[in-house]
Amino acid sequence: MEKRDLLIVVAALVIVVVMALFVKPMLTGEPANMELPSFGGAEEEEKPVVFKTLPPTTPTTPPPTTIPAWEGELKELGFVAPKSAMPTPTHMFPPEITAVPEKLLTYVTIQGKAGGTTESFEIPFPYWELWYTVDPWETRYVGKTSSKEAGVADVLAVEVFPSFSIELRDASDNSLVKTIEPRGGLDPDLWDKGDEYDPRPWIEKFYEGGSARDYYFVINTHMIRSYRIEVKVPDRYIGQY
Repeated sequence: MEKRDLLIVVAALVIVVVMALFVKPMLTGEPANMELPSFGGAEEEEKPVVFKTLPPTTPTTPPPTTIPAWEGELKELGFVAPKSAMPTPTHMFPPEITAVPEKLLTYVTIQGKAGGTTESFEIPFPYWELWYTVDPWETRYVGKTSSKEAGVADVLAVEVFPSFSIELRDASDNSLVKTIEPRGGLDPDLWDKGDEYDPRPWIEKFYEGGSARDYYFVINTHMIRSYRIEVKVPDRYIGQY
């Protein structure tokens, strides 16, 4: 295209623009359109957005549930989320080992009928046992009826309640270490029913550790025929203490 032809095209475009922007509005009485004409096709017309107002919703309240009164019937509950039962665990126990009974030797012995305070004795062992047995009066009730020749007989009755106790005291300061009494009391009538009812001898165990101590007994008796007290120690202590 020559330069002359190019100038003609530009001039034509200027005339079209002036006609569209100024001449046409002046003839029709409309305001001047300052927008450039579209040469590539008409653009899509924008549609206005319409907002709709919805009516307010009223929340609906469900009707109350009527719980029937309990008529005394048993109700069994089920599970809404059941779980599988755990398997029963199995336990393995080591073989039972029977301890060999320890042989005990008598270290100190006291016996008699009446009570009193004994001489002191030394315990150099870490472990020792006190064995004791008591022979109380066999009759708990003593009754004696006088002659009936002069009228109504007089009755003399005496109740017998034997008792026995041992006070173990520290010889260094005379302090009380322990008061020992027969567990279950003294009931010879029960003991006569058989060996399984006789608790004698009673046994008290003492753990001394490694310190040697001196002790003595204060023995209290009431209506006792005889008693015997023995201090026993394991024979493995021979030659060690």
